[in-house]
Amino acid sequence: MKRLLTGAAVAGLLLCGYTISASAATLKVLTSWNKNVWPTYVVLDNFIKNVKKLGGDKIKIRISGPEVVPGFQQLQPVKAGVFDILFTHGVYHMGSKGLAAIMDAMNSDPVGKRTSGVWDHLDKFYQKTHGLKLLAISPNSTKGYHIFLKKPLSSKGDWKGRKIRGTQTYHGVIRLFGGEPVVMSGSQVYSALEKGVVDGAAWPAAGMLSMKHFEVAKYKVRPTFGTSTLPFLMNLKSYKKLTKEKQNILLQAGYLTELEMPWIGDQVQAEEDAALAKKGVKITRLPADQVSKMRKAFSESIWALGEKCCGADAKKLRELSEKSGLSW
Repeated sequence: MKRLLTGAAVAGLLLCGYTISASAATLKVLTSWNKNVWPTYVVLDNFIKNVKKLGGDKIKIRISGPEVVPGFQQLQPVKAGVFDILFTHGVYHMGSKGLAAIMDAMNSDPVGKRTSGVWDHLDKFYQKTHGLKLLAISPNSTKGYHIFLKKPLSSKGDWKGRKIRGTQTYHGVIRLFGGEPVVMSGSQVYSALEKGVVDGAAWPAAGMLSMKHFEVAKYKVRPTFGTSTLPFLMNLKSYKKLTKEKQNILLQAGYLTELEMPWIGDQVQAEEDAALAKKGVKITRLPADQVSKMRKAFSESIWALGEKCCGADAKKLRELSEKSGLSW
């Protein structure tokens, strides 16, 4: 907590020396999620509040969501300058050198990511590779991801033979316990569970409530694994057009968001857990001796994807992460 308070104090001090600019900047934000996915969208909501808190009316935000540009197609229009800022997950552009996806293999410590060189390395990568400036790389909680199921774990503590929806970052965990990964968009999960196309799904630890998955799946596997980590990426040309004052407002709003979200996200998680319990959702637990294997399978699959995607840059991030104790 001391580290977080210190970071917040620094953020405030860094803004003190700037003068008031004459006109407001209006920035177009493209987000991969709408408010109906609140446990994820809350990160963007907090960022916008921090921009307002630090900059008043100097920066105005205009938001467009996946109904305008689908999540997996959002990188290019931000690179092209059609939008100024992208709020997303690295896996959504993994096929286009989405190095940010491998941040999920690290814990949620925002200060450590900055002091270790991880943050700067990721920033330089996106500037050089995509023409995008990193504003923040924020966890949405300390809880990461989980698997939820239509039926509880087997007597052996696995889901052998079941079909589990999951993007490629989850495949290591799904296969570890005998499952068959099924790739589909998040919007298809409810129907697929309802119709028996899949037997469960990998998802951020919070989200069963807002997506109403509890209506078609009554078991959530615990403990959780990994860290859901979400980048804010800004078109570099748009960023450079801003005054130093406005650049600093965005950067410090990003830092404050990184510092605050572990605690805000955990509160969202606690509220969801309580609500789900009232709706009959039960916990099914992995055997204790399988927990470390699960977390290792997740992180190793993430690192492997990173190396396939981004080679030496992914290896460098892993080196920095492991040296500083950020890796799971």
